[in-house]
Amino acid sequence: MAAEPDADPDLQRLRSAVKEAVETGRDLQARVRDLMLAAFSSTGVDLSRIQQVTRTTLQGVDAGVAAHGADSATVARQAVAGIEDALLQAAEASSLAIQEAAGRASDFARSDLKRAVDELASLESLFMDTLGDVARAGSATAKTTFADIRRHLQHSGTVFGERLASQVGNLREVLALAGQEGLQSGVNTAGKAAEQLGRIAGALLAGVEQGLTQAGTRTSGADDSGGKESS
Repeated sequence: MAAEPDADPDLQRLRSAVKEAVETGRDLQARVRDLMLAAFSSTGVDLSRIQQVTRTTLQGVDAGVAAHGADSATVARQAVAGIEDALLQAAEASSLAIQEAAGRASDFARSDLKRAVDELASLESLFMDTLGDVARAGSATAKTTFADIRRHLQHSGTVFGERLASQVGNLREVLALAGQEGLQSGVNTAGKAAEQLGRIAGALLAGVEQGLTQAGTRTSGADDSGGKESS
């Protein structure tokens, strides 16, 4: 059974950090993205963990938006944009992990990698389903705001979904070519393969997270310096 925030201290910390970020409102899209990336990179990336982190983040958003009163819907949309950014980064890391694994025929069976690609293809649906679940179970604000966001995304589509479809298409081509070159069987069971792919993707995300943190620090330092010069 997937761990719930009340039972998982890492998820508890994530929900509290997201709530605080939403209440503060500063650099919200980037902050939510960074908090999710940190959660992914610390434990690896798999479908279950992505769902847990996404749900917990949405719950943190729900807990924090009340501080913004009439602006709650606008703030929630900014936070959800950060969630999409994090999911896109996670999908890109998973895609790179699968591509790397496709070149290691002795370690991964083609069926393992096909399963991983199929799971990757389901990420947008997972996001939309989780958004709907939190909308139904959350506060009155969540019921209205998250439901509205979900309807809008269903009608207009998401940048995340478009990029994901492109990645999945490319991966299916990679696997087709790898099959022709002899990637037929490997030593992994499905569970072991998923765990290894998740660790590879998590390591890739850790590098992304570090780069974003360094960029944010430089930007913040420049802003602070600029403020001092103008005073």
